Amino acid sequence: MNSLRTKTTTTAISICRRHASSSTKAAVASKVTAPTESPSTTKKRENLDPAQNRDKFLVGNPHPVSNLRPVLYPIPANEFKEDRLFRERRERVDAFNQNFWVNNNAMFNKAKAEYEEKVRAQNGNQPVTTDELSVFYKDFLDKAYDRQLNYNKQWWIENFGLLLPAAKAAVRKWTSRSS
Repeated sequence: MNSLRTKTTTTAISICRRHASSSTKAAVASKVTAPTESPSTTKKRENLDPAQNRDKFLVGNPHPVSNLRPVLYPIPANEFKEDRLFRERRERVDAFNQNFWVNNNAMFNKAKAEYEEKVRAQNGNQPVTTDELSVFYKDFLDKAYDRQLNYNKQWWIENFGLLLPAAKAAVRKWTSRSS
């Protein structure tokens, strides 16, 4: 068993080294001989105006407080009722998730700033250490336990609630293609 593990590990290491070596050589070669690309070979960046791209999934930059990326779901011109219900349900789940994390992270940031200010006042304006912050993190998580537990329960309920609309939308698409 040990010889098999050693052989497998050795093989994996040599593959990784080979891959790293060839990747490094390719990267160096492309930097050294970086030809200017002609306009015909470079891709133009698509216009990402949501009004003009309602048939595509659009993912935005992370929200500054929640750190979640907003998603605009596609709305096809011939959207079936089942697809619309599924999309609207997903949007409601996303909004629920966004609202929770905006509120939670705002409370966290406010409490952390107050804690750091209090510790700096006690320590003569010295920076807050990681050990001191660990006390804050533990206290915050202990206080937020019930809120997090309720969020997790509701999140699971919401996500399981997506299964039936998703199945109906998939069946509708499948039956419309075959007819």
